[in-house]
Amino acid sequence: SKALSDQPDGSFVVRNASTPGDFTLCVKFEGQVKLLKIVVKDGKCGFNSDSMTHQSVTNLVDFHRKISLNLYNDALNVCLLYPVSVRRNSQNGKPLFKKGHLQQRLVLTAKNDKEWRDRLEMEALRAVHLAFERGAKLFDACHQEMEKAEGLYHALNQSIKETELKLRQLVPLATVEREISEEIQTSLSTSEMIKEVFVNNGEFIKESIRRMRAELKELLEKKQELSKITDEIESKKQHAKHRLSELMEVRNAVYDQMDPSLCTRMAQLLDTGGELINSEPMKVTQLLADLELRWTPAQFLMCSSSKENAANALIHARYRIAQLDKAVGLKREPMDGIFLIRASKSYTDKLVLSVLHGERVSHCLIEQNEEGWGFEHSNVYLTTIHDFVRYYAHNSLETHADAIKTKLRVPAFDVATKEDVSKPMRNGPGQVWTP
Repeated sequence: SKALSDQPDGSFVVRNASTPGDFTLCVKFEGQVKLLKIVVKDGKCGFNSDSMTHQSVTNLVDFHRKISLNLYNDALNVCLLYPVSVRRNSQNGKPLFKKGHLQQRLVLTAKNDKEWRDRLEMEALRAVHLAFERGAKLFDACHQEMEKAEGLYHALNQSIKETELKLRQLVPLATVEREISEEIQTSLSTSEMIKEVFVNNGEFIKESIRRMRAELKELLEKKQELSKITDEIESKKQHAKHRLSELMEVRNAVYDQMDPSLCTRMAQLLDTGGELINSEPMKVTQLLADLELRWTPAQFLMCSSSKENAANALIHARYRIAQLDKAVGLKREPMDGIFLIRASKSYTDKLVLSVLHGERVSHCLIEQNEEGWGFEHSNVYLTTIHDFVRYYAHNSLETHADAIKTKLRVPAFDVATKEDVSKPMRNGPGQVWTP
């Protein structure tokens, strides 16, 4: 309860229940913390013995990220939106980095042009492969949602059939009981006690029928609601399938163009991709899944830690864009949001986002923790640098610094990894940009 006290509705934690092997779901709803017991039995779990349709607590939680808890409790119209945990900042103790994260931190330490090109190719593959893994994760989640919904639909159908059967048996019984009771009530030889017993029996049967009819009505309403949810899941599943197919084509196209000498490293990168995305919070996966892969790492990474070099590269990029505008007769204000990402000169474990806005170049530290990359002391951390760029291409940087009123709009470098290898890449090691 304390962990949820200052959290929004939909926040939740799962803890051990007082009964061994079971769990308690604590969820914030209408400003209060509500408790639901999760029963675990024979390898399955649910909120009661009639709804043991989930293979694990994780699956149960994932299912109710989109589907309200009012399927089980009419008074709880809330989804499980925000898992509450203590996120350790990289300033406090040592963050736990995953293998894939560590690989990416080495990209900007290339010593020569060949090494730089190879690393940029690997980063381009990483970006499209992780996008594919996200697509696969969401498609699998839709498939699992559908299985759970179909399981619940079957369970509801079974409950409806059982309730209808009980009603079919009780209604004739009530008729017979009423007829007998009427005869007894008029009989002069029957004691008052017996008459009262029959009256009470009649009331009990009538109340049972009333309750069963109410229960049947509720079950039919839930079945109708679940039918709509199933249709929504099916629509979402088809979208996820189409997205996955497109992402596979993009990944395969990049893979086919890779230098064959990188095969061993490619295999390692592909192996770690699934691990990274599986451990990525579902909210982050959903957020990034449909964001366009607009730029390649070669267009925004710079193998230099010099602040002056970065500023000059950004000014050159603005000039290049202005010249292109002039060539096509386009008149507009000087481009804001031109950016690059480089190593930090002061902190070997951090990177820097350099961005041009107005007449000013701002340099913002980017740190890495166990969740990924983000601005120092922020609450937004994304799995890779490419994800960080994609996020801030759609969200203003003023959420980090009030003075930077722009999104990331244009990368500083108009380059491709397959350009003329006889010339060093302009964003590579040892390259100097002059004012």
